[in-house]
Amino acid sequence: MPGADSGATYAAAGVDIEAGDRAVELMKEWVAKTRRPEVLGGIGGFAGLFDASALKAYDRPLLATSTDGVGTKVAIAQRLDKHDTIGRDLVGMVVDDLVVCGAEPLFMTDYIATGKVVPEVVAGIVKGIAEGCVLAGCALVGGETAEHPGLLAPGEYDVAGAGTGVVEADKVLGAERVREGDVLVAMASSERTRTGTRCCGTCSSTWPAGSWTARCRSSAARWARSCWSRRGSTRWTVWR
Repeated sequence: MPGADSGATYAAAGVDIEAGDRAVELMKEWVAKTRRPEVLGGIGGFAGLFDASALKAYDRPLLATSTDGVGTKVAIAQRLDKHDTIGRDLVGMVVDDLVVCGAEPLFMTDYIATGKVVPEVVAGIVKGIAEGCVLAGCALVGGETAEHPGLLAPGEYDVAGAGTGVVEADKVLGAERVREGDVLVAMASSERTRTGTRCCGTCSSTWPAGSWTARCRSSAARWARSCWSRRGSTRWTVWR
């Protein structure tokens, strides 16, 4: 507009629109893999659309919704420069809160905030989210990538997501269904989950990269013992 400061642009503010567009192009094929029959439209719209008429098969469908992040586990992904698996953890954190209610995950959206958009990194994160959605059987119907120069450093990012599922009203799971004599079944985790990762992230700032990478192959319990034995030379943080 006339009289406007020609320097007042996104680029001048540190926001790279072209990099964002490139990231979207790179992630399209992965998002497409998550598509369910109920999803309308594709990537690029203002909102994701899901055909709710598919819920007619339910007598009394209840929608369950959850939102979560991966906490300080992003520090591990950034330290290892490994960005295409953190998305699976994000889906797990969100979907787990749906299935414990008895809900079938239907769809999910994500949010990525970063100091500088690196298309390959952002696309890698979304690739992991999409793979997690495929495993969970839910569609990735939308997302947002926000570039925050000055708030986050280049190379830093955080991720969050929200998911929606459906459950028949008379099949909702909850504490009220627990009865004396019920059997409690425990399953071993396939990896270190978000809980306790803050301890790992704390140690990562004090160990050389090679040593730290090797230690990542050990269990969370060994992490804790190792941290404790080194508490005189590293900052100790309690488990989350």
